[in-house]
Amino acid sequence: MFSDPVVGDDFFGRQAILDIILKRANALKSGYRQNVAIIGHQHLGKTSILRHFLHIFRDPEVLCVYVEIKIQALDYFVEQFIRSLLFQFLVQKQVVPTTDSLTGLAETAMPFIPLTVGRIHEIMSLLKQRHAEEAYARLFELTSIVKQETGKHCIVILDEFHRLGEFGVKNTFSNFGKRIMVQKDTMYLLSSSSFSASRRILAEKLSLLFGNFERIYLEPFDFETSFQFLEKKIAPAGIPQNLKYFLVAFTDGQPFFLDTIAKRIRECARLKNETVISRQTVGEVLLKLLFESQGVLNQFFLKIISPWTRSDSRGSHILILAGMANGVNKLKDLSVLIRRNQRDTSRQIEELIEQELIIKTGVFYRFHNKIFKFWMREVYEKKELLLLSSASGPEAFLHRMDDMISEYDELLKMDMTDRVLGLFSQFKNEIVDFGEKKRQLPHFTEFIKSPDDTQTLKGNAKNVIAKGHGRCWVCKIAEEKATEREVMNLVRNDVYDKRGVSTKVLVTLNGADDNAKLLAKEKRVLTLGLSRINMLMDIFGKSPIIRLEQETHRPN
Repeated sequence: MFSDPVVGDDFFGRQAILDIILKRANALKSGYRQNVAIIGHQHLGKTSILRHFLHIFRDPEVLCVYVEIKIQALDYFVEQFIRSLLFQFLVQKQVVPTTDSLTGLAETAMPFIPLTVGRIHEIMSLLKQRHAEEAYARLFELTSIVKQETGKHCIVILDEFHRLGEFGVKNTFSNFGKRIMVQKDTMYLLSSSSFSASRRILAEKLSLLFGNFERIYLEPFDFETSFQFLEKKIAPAGIPQNLKYFLVAFTDGQPFFLDTIAKRIRECARLKNETVISRQTVGEVLLKLLFESQGVLNQFFLKIISPWTRSDSRGSHILILAGMANGVNKLKDLSVLIRRNQRDTSRQIEELIEQELIIKTGVFYRFHNKIFKFWMREVYEKKELLLLSSASGPEAFLHRMDDMISEYDELLKMDMTDRVLGLFSQFKNEIVDFGEKKRQLPHFTEFIKSPDDTQTLKGNAKNVIAKGHGRCWVCKIAEEKATEREVMNLVRNDVYDKRGVSTKVLVTLNGADDNAKLLAKEKRVLTLGLSRINMLMDIFGKSPIIRLEQETHRPN
């Protein structure tokens, strides 16, 4: 394991998610049961959220049963479930267990909950007799018996619930679903780090049941939280604003990478007696973590690609990843790169998508993890695929890191509108997926930029006309939070090209208020928020635009 879950004072952020879980947990006693499912990629902090909830939630009328599903064995899962239930019950009774074995816990709990313990013995007997399906079904009945016997509600927390299907039990999810449907006194809090598996389960096996689940999709830290996290983890040393911007962009706000890098920076700064982190220290830390053979992140990424680096592995998965890391991100171009037909290339790409290393956005493929993309390009390719290259040594790596930091410093000085127009200039009529619908990105050849005519009333919004090949976007780029004023001003600006009505586009780099969103939808204005803009930045190999809610000026 490359990182451990954190609770208590070490836990950071995610307050909105915790508030939802606590609200649902407190409502359970009032007869309102709302199940919750937390879904997100690995190393975003799902287990930390669940364990921190267990750390702070204390209610004598509620028992929390937590099981992390790690091992593909039904016997192990059943035992862990029962041990968790009995242990939590005894702790609430203020009975100190003398053992953590299932037999010992059951004997200690017998005087208090004989019906529950009796059912536990039945379940274990069924397992010994190899009646796995029946034992599995009865396991989820235990919380109802606890409610009947003690009056206590139960919250069942299953970490990595998608792995229930790996136990080899028939009708795993249908039996699970039936039990959830009838247990109104039990709340289920599920998590999954597999987007593909959990989506498949939700869509195919539990489609009706999961209409009753409140689904929370976990994302990386937002920019504001990422900055605060870095400051806390690097303290007592300070860190210049430009390096904070660089590290947040470099890690994309992923908690695991932010934490790993920040801890090593703090250690390095202490050894060098630095009160303010230098760019040299940042470069040295990234060298140790990403480039050196025993570096934590180097080992982490080597493990990720290990299925395709073994001597018995087949396919060109590594070449596909290396090509994508260098900007080759369409099926046709990737098939040319690896010298395979598109059908074979597509099959290998689908395997990488299934492993959640890459994702598809319209006609583009891109890395789910930006720092993995960097590692493939700047470490693995240069050390493993270009063995004779002079760029494969540590000095060259440090030089590249210094150049990257300098380049990002220059980006911070650029006008936001110029960065957006630089992005638009890369469009070549490709199709992208914005979630609710697909859009074509026109091939623009001309840009006309002018100040907003409401500038005296509303900050730094600018009007831009992008034209080319019979297409025209009339855009308003708002650096401050957009309001109805920007939408109305955009709609009134009736610009036509030779073939018809132009597309109205509102770029909101600092969000938009609710009225602006509703009006934009009503007026059929294409809204590109910061997340969409940065998704496009990623597709076209550009650094993200970072905006903070309280930001009033750019860093020096």
